[in-house]
This record gives sequence, C-alpha cells and structure tokens, in this order.
Amino acid sequence: MSKKGLLKRKSNEQSLGEVIQDYLRESGWQQKLDEIKIITEWDKVLGPTLAKYTDEVFIKNKQLHIRLKSATLRQELSYQKSELVQQLNNSVGKEVITDVILK
Repeated sequence: MSKKGLLKRKSNEQSLGEVIQDYLRESGWQQKLDEIKIITEWDKVLGPTLAKYTDEVFIKNKQLHIRLKSATLRQELSYQKSELVQQLNNSVGKEVITDVILK
C-alpha cells in the first residue's frame, strides 16, 4: 500500500464526535438537546434564591415559557426579557430561543 493512498483515506475519515454531531443534527435531536441546555441554564441564570420561585419551564416554538410563583419576580423579569434571551442563548452558543414568556 502506498503512502499516498493511506493519506487520502485518512483525510476522508471523520472522528466519532463528528459522526455523532452529524447524526444529531440530521435527526433533529440536536435542537432538543439545545432546548434542554437552555432549560437547565434557567436556574443558573436566576441563581438558587430566585429559581425556587419557578414552577414550570418549557420551550415551544422557540419561546421559553416560565411559570413563576411570584408576581413581583415576574414583573421584574419582564423588564429583562431581552437580556435573558441573550444570556441563555450565549450559554448554549447559538440562538435556540427568541423570546421569554412569563406566566
């Protein structure tokens, strides 16, 4: 086997990580994983003291829906919605959500 042929084959190979990433992206699972990352980041962004006032967190149509126990916290967070979207998307490294819906 020639050295030239061996180099050509290596350049066509993908790492296992690349194959998995391609599969996740093509199957639609990557979007779901990104959404799960955003949801888990919510508690980190708020911090443990404020996170305890969160009842429910889910994503639908690129909107992060948050159900809060505190009307005061809901009002405060409503003023920071764009910053929350940016901070959460930055934590994942891409745009996963476009809005935060506070209930």
